[in-house]
Amino acid sequence: MASTRTATSSGPDRTAPARVPTAVAHVRTTAQADELAARLHHPDRSWPVVVVSTPRDRGSPYVDPARVLDELHGLAEVVVIHTGEPSWAFSHGMPQGTQVYGGASRVYPVGVEWVHDLSRSPLWFAYDDAEGTRVHDRLVQDALTAAADAGLTGTPTAAARPATTTATVLGVVGTRALVQTPDGTTAQVAQELTLPIVPVDRLLAPGMRVRGTLDAGSRRLDVRAMLPDSAAQLARVHDSYPDGAVVPAQVHQVTADTVLLALTPAVTVRVARDQATRGDDDLRDLFSVGEAVAARMLPGHPVPGPGGGTWRPDLRLDDVDDADATLAALSLLDGGPPWLPAPSPVDDDETSGASAGTPPEATRAPGPPPAPWPVPGPGRRPAVPPPGARPGPDGRTEAGTPSSEAADPPTGSTAAAPGPPKKALVNQLELSVHEHRSRADRAERDASELRATVHALELEVIGLRDLAREQRDRLDRLHDDVERYKAKIRSARKDRARTPAPGTVRRLFTDPEAQLRFDVLRVWAEIIGADEKDRYPLPPFTVGPRFCDSLADVGRGLEDRVHRAVVLVLTGRAPDVPGFELHRLRRGDGGGSPYLVRETDGAQAMRLSLQASAPQARRLHYWVLPGGDVELSRVVLHDDSAP
Repeated sequence: MASTRTATSSGPDRTAPARVPTAVAHVRTTAQADELAARLHHPDRSWPVVVVSTPRDRGSPYVDPARVLDELHGLAEVVVIHTGEPSWAFSHGMPQGTQVYGGASRVYPVGVEWVHDLSRSPLWFAYDDAEGTRVHDRLVQDALTAAADAGLTGTPTAAARPATTTATVLGVVGTRALVQTPDGTTAQVAQELTLPIVPVDRLLAPGMRVRGTLDAGSRRLDVRAMLPDSAAQLARVHDSYPDGAVVPAQVHQVTADTVLLALTPAVTVRVARDQATRGDDDLRDLFSVGEAVAARMLPGHPVPGPGGGTWRPDLRLDDVDDADATLAALSLLDGGPPWLPAPSPVDDDETSGASAGTPPEATRAPGPPPAPWPVPGPGRRPAVPPPGARPGPDGRTEAGTPSSEAADPPTGSTAAAPGPPKKALVNQLELSVHEHRSRADRAERDASELRATVHALELEVIGLRDLAREQRDRLDRLHDDVERYKAKIRSARKDRARTPAPGTVRRLFTDPEAQLRFDVLRVWAEIIGADEKDRYPLPPFTVGPRFCDSLADVGRGLEDRVHRAVVLVLTGRAPDVPGFELHRLRRGDGGGSPYLVRETDGAQAMRLSLQASAPQARRLHYWVLPGGDVELSRVVLHDDSAP
């Protein structure tokens, strides 16, 4: 670790190298581990450090540290910490949740914010070669992002400043764009060193001409100088999107009352709830951060400022139909692809949200490792303490008072005394050998049990690992389902907004009873499926003299509920709805009061709940005539028990 020394917790190391180390460092001793932990904690550290640990069952990590270093040439340091005493010493020297051990890897950015915000330094586990490849990509992305945040990507790593050149984009692979310079040199453009929130395939396209500074050591082409700044992006939005056009935008932030949309990465518009939905919805139930939505351009407004100020766009979401043509998203570079995909249409089919071929993400470690379990090495028996040994303060054993059989023979006059007979000596030795053999057998049995326990724990870890992968896949599918359902909800809100709300609808009949019968027929047609209409026909019914007047007082938003309840009563399905709490009316408040029956025709009075858990909740009263016909009586408040 001498080549990687930079600083300790007491202050900067004046012997630290001036440039990022160009070789992979290895931590094989506890002293090196302590030094690495102290250096990572120093707030003046100059570059990110990638720490890769080896798994317990092999001496090298599944992540190739040399490949990681090649892709991070001059921007980050790569250190391999070996499992065993070094990894335990490193874990003890790091804060809770920031350790690396047992095959895990992570990037430590500069500064110390990662100590308090673990999301700045995510931990990745690789259990096989395939996961090692995925973790390799994660580490490179994290390190490039950390280097860009630290301002290292604009600093030349060699004595000569990188040359400025042009290049042609050959293609895009993952988060890298391959380019070729006029002299035939192949280089790459890293997504993390452009606009991190924009995938590189949404910035560059095959055949494009780009320009930037080429670092010969890492063959990275830095094209950030040609990226448009916020003023250029705003001008492009102003010139490309006319008022009234439907355009794609990306959701950057959502609160209960507002949604922040981005027309380009640097041009954002905050839309209030009254222009995002026609209802009083919580916008977090309708939008997800990162999704593309269709929005309508409104006339912008001037923003005062130096040089005459500037112009800012406005958007709204609630009046966009699914049938409206949506313009393509803007290209951030001339000849490049749209920076944002077209908004996904609302799909009524219930399909799986996650692709079956989506590879699982690298597994994050749940927390610090347990204390190491002492398992004997191959070909070695467990150590057997001597007779009379007792544990010392450091966990080792120290000899206790020896027994007469194990004690050294005394010297002096006692040594001159005649010894025991040979036969007694042989018997004593045989007993001692038998005792030690029994102890060795017991130790071997204990070791076998420990090995079996370790094997069972390893199997359990494998099972938990598979379960974690399944849970990650399930979460991915649920995330996609949530976004799809939010799009459906938005579409449904727009459809509902096109129909005037109950209480404000234009009446089609001057006669209230005629309007009521029309509304009941309409609701029956809507809620009874086409294949069930023969099974649940709408029978004739009678409207009581006070029903229409009581319905006029229910207020906006409750008329549709009354119409729906009437349909379920007429079709005989109301008893199956638990929330209705359907029951017969009694003559009095007591539970033993007789049921209320109309004397003129023997009709039975019924009561149905339209609302619950609300003060003065509404109830529906109606009569069931002896022949089964229904006569609607009144819509009443909770405390009104009159028929």
